[in-house]
Amino acid sequence: MPSLPAQDHAHLSMDRRRLLGLGVGAVTAAATGAVVGGSPAAAGSPGHGGPGRPGSSGFALLGDTQIDVNLPERTEGVRWVYQQIAAANPPIVCHVGDLVEHGSVAEYDTYLDTIPAALRPRIRHVPGNHDWRWDSTAGKRYGSLFGPSRYSFDFDGLHFVALDPSHLLQEPGGFGESGIQWLTRDLDRVAPGMPIVLLCHFPFGGDNYYVSDQERLLKLLDRYDVRAMFAGHVHEEQVQRFNGVAQLAVDDTRGTPIYYWVQRAVGSDGPVLKVTAVQRAADGSAESRPVLDIPLAGPRIAAEQRPQAVSLDPAGAALAVSVRLSPHARANNVQAKLYPQHTYGLKDAGPWRNLSPDSAGRRFTGGLDITALPPGEHRMTVRVTDPDGAWHEQTRAFALPDAGRRLRWSEQLGAPVQAGLAARDDLLVAATTGGTVIGARPTRRGLQRRWQTRIGPVHGRPAFAPDGRTVYVPSDDHRLYALDPATGRRRFAHDAGAPVLGSPLVTTVDGRTLVVLSAGQTRQAVDARSGETVWTVAGRGMFAGRAASDGARVYAGAGDGNVYAHDARTGAALWSFSATTRTTAYSRLIYGPWADTLEVLSNGLLLVSTVTNAFALDPATGEPRWSMAGSYIYDPPRRRVDPDHHRPAGRPRPHHRVGPDPAPADHHRILLQPSGRHRRHVPRRRPGRPATRHRGGLTTWWSPVRRPYADGGAYGFLPARTASSSAAVRALTAAYGPAP
Repeated sequence: MPSLPAQDHAHLSMDRRRLLGLGVGAVTAAATGAVVGGSPAAAGSPGHGGPGRPGSSGFALLGDTQIDVNLPERTEGVRWVYQQIAAANPPIVCHVGDLVEHGSVAEYDTYLDTIPAALRPRIRHVPGNHDWRWDSTAGKRYGSLFGPSRYSFDFDGLHFVALDPSHLLQEPGGFGESGIQWLTRDLDRVAPGMPIVLLCHFPFGGDNYYVSDQERLLKLLDRYDVRAMFAGHVHEEQVQRFNGVAQLAVDDTRGTPIYYWVQRAVGSDGPVLKVTAVQRAADGSAESRPVLDIPLAGPRIAAEQRPQAVSLDPAGAALAVSVRLSPHARANNVQAKLYPQHTYGLKDAGPWRNLSPDSAGRRFTGGLDITALPPGEHRMTVRVTDPDGAWHEQTRAFALPDAGRRLRWSEQLGAPVQAGLAARDDLLVAATTGGTVIGARPTRRGLQRRWQTRIGPVHGRPAFAPDGRTVYVPSDDHRLYALDPATGRRRFAHDAGAPVLGSPLVTTVDGRTLVVLSAGQTRQAVDARSGETVWTVAGRGMFAGRAASDGARVYAGAGDGNVYAHDARTGAALWSFSATTRTTAYSRLIYGPWADTLEVLSNGLLLVSTVTNAFALDPATGEPRWSMAGSYIYDPPRRRVDPDHHRPAGRPRPHHRVGPDPAPADHHRILLQPSGRHRRHVPRRRPGRPATRHRGGLTTWWSPVRRPYADGGAYGFLPARTASSSAAVRALTAAYGPAP
């Protein structure tokens, strides 16, 4: 199979484009023909002779194939699975995501080559985090091959909805307001009496915390006849019954050649979806085993366990919780726990607190310790479990008073500020993944917006010119924008030829100001005044971090696992350093410095970090001077270390992310913060005083910027992604002292 171009799919032949596009938009002859988000078309006839009842139709289900061109045994296993599915001849096949490891052209070509040609148009794909998390070009590649990432269709009397809460460059997902609105509109159109099946890469509920606003989805389940959810991601078979649905997270096909056959059947209490696992036995044959039956009619799972009322009182050292159940509830136990906001796209099993019943067994009460929580918004979850192990869970919000008025105000921006804020004098610049860029004057009462403009999605942090007269904003639309910070008007838009995902570096070389950026596989330097290209270096792998420079050399990480030094004048490669010992293309990407903010330290060494180590490199040779184990690539416990010897350097001092604008007292120390945390501690500037915290049901991806208000006083401004995956800029006061 010929390779697709890395960036441009406009030259796909019509036959191939049509064939591949059918994989998501089409319905087979057995389907009703109703499709939302794609184009209906016929693709094959109803299958017979599959693992289900003879003469009946069913569909195949699989996930996490994760094709890696460096692992041919995995490809062989996926090929075996698709050959088995093709022999069963199902009308449709549902793949719940992670088709490939990281979305490269070679991986998608290899994946498509495992599928018999007649089967390809029948496959309904849902994207997983591996398919496009690391590179927006991979997302565009996915769309050109398989169509929309969220869509719906009807088949065999069922309404299927494919969901995609993924976020570029982020491990966890989130629906956000737009995602929930889209799903609500779709479910409102479902014919009465038609059961609903959800397809999503991430599983929900229980100990799954992969989607930051999953409680909004679970709340919708109470309003519609959702009966089944099929997911993947966890790489093990997981069956859970809760909130009216049966959820199956499928075992990963990458590890064991396995798929699932799902078809209608008649159970003892009415119609069901019967799910059977089919996997390769030791002798190479296919063996099957029953997994679960999903009821399609009658009472929904654990519906009676839904609480009639949940009351919360955060007064005192404990959050008082009261849960009132219906007279028909069959509660084996009622539990509560604080929402694990610190969990970063992972599982979290507890701890749960058992609530005590009253004499009638309808009201359950107890308390949750909240003494360690900072002021602000928080969440908690109540779970009511029946004797069969099924449960109903609800997540509720509560707030702790901000007696010290640490939070002065919060400004909603409508989409995440993924990489941070830029500040200069009295101007704050924020850019969102929705493409909105604002320039605002922070005051004690809020942001006074000076201007607002629209560009493509922004995933990197804006940067000011040394004289403050220009602000540079990177964009996924292939451009670096130079904006007038006073008006927001465009000075120039440099076409980089590929998405500019990382943060630009503004540096001076021989008296000339350059902007260094990464676009796709390239590193580029452009003139800061005109936007003209000074030099371009190709073929280093994607980079979503920020380069560093000492005036003579430019240093950048790369998706191939290496750090590169370039001549700052010409871009010529001077040396490279492998920051990981991994060997496959995918593993070198994720264990390399692909998203790091590189720094030149006060002693001239280059600091570069990965998810496993931090290195200090000799700037002239790239030889490592010292290294420290730990994950510091995103946001390294604040640990002050000697830049010459990496030893702990005395008592902790006020922290900042290693960056170009450290506090004056900290020029001689490196302050590392651990990555993968949702809670940000904002310390006082006075040494020896305990850190203060503010919590707002939010995630902060980068350190706060510290600037004075235009009307007096120094404050910290914090970019935040809230529980609903919207974005806010929040002003914290008590954590900061007078402006320097």
